[in-house]
Amino acid sequence: MKQKIYCLIAGTALCMMALPGAMAQNVDAKTSRQKLRAGNEDYKNEKYTEAEVNYRRSLDADPTSEKAVYNIGNALFRQGKFEEAAKQYQSLTAKERPDDDKKETAADWYNLGNSLYMQEKYAESIEAYKNALRRNPDDHEARYNLRMAQLKLRQQQQQQQNQDNQQQQQNQQQQNQQNQNKNQDRDDKNQQQNSPQQQPNQNPQNPERQDDRPTDNGQPQPGSISPENAQQILDAMQQDEKKTQEKVQQKLLDQRQRRKTDKEW
Repeated sequence: MKQKIYCLIAGTALCMMALPGAMAQNVDAKTSRQKLRAGNEDYKNEKYTEAEVNYRRSLDADPTSEKAVYNIGNALFRQGKFEEAAKQYQSLTAKERPDDDKKETAADWYNLGNSLYMQEKYAESIEAYKNALRRNPDDHEARYNLRMAQLKLRQQQQQQQNQDNQQQQQNQQQQNQQNQNKNQDRDDKNQQQNSPQQQPNQNPQNPERQDDRPTDNGQPQPGSISPENAQQILDAMQQDEKKTQEKVQQKLLDQRQRRKTDKEW
């Protein structure tokens, strides 16, 4: 982008109106012109800091010098102080009058647009370039810079939209994860409440060994004696009972014989 610097041509006198109170502003037109020329020379030699100093001295000598204000903005711009430069140009556009030279005011708006552009304030720079073109429609550089600013603004808006979408996706993922964690905690809690309470077994488990204690309290289980053994036991019991009955009968018989013998005596 081309930086338009307003140079005061040597030998050109400042036009000043003799208004009441003008001397109260302590205007030193001669010193102002000298410092303005010195600043222009420094600017031409790319000594932008020295140029700024001389332009400010020119402004001190003549606080009404719009040329000094404009050139201070140019020197600040070349030093990369875009925000400060913009303030200088804005002070000029704010005082614009209908009868001002259109090309000069167009240069104010053009350089303001450049300062805003360098700060990535593309929307504001677009308006500045449009104002420059309204005052000077033949300024092709302003038209080119306007298109560049419009392109940059679209890219900036798209990038911001992408960042917003990405942030929204991240927020949604975090919300989903939080909901999932809450659901998992609730499921775990419900499972604990519905599960039977179990006491931990203090003894080691041996799945290959059964408890040595009988589970039937020593009572015989059905089917533990074979039919043959059962029949033998029954026969033995019957034989014992028969012998017992025979003994009882023999004893009764003996008692009867004894009684009979006693009577015969």
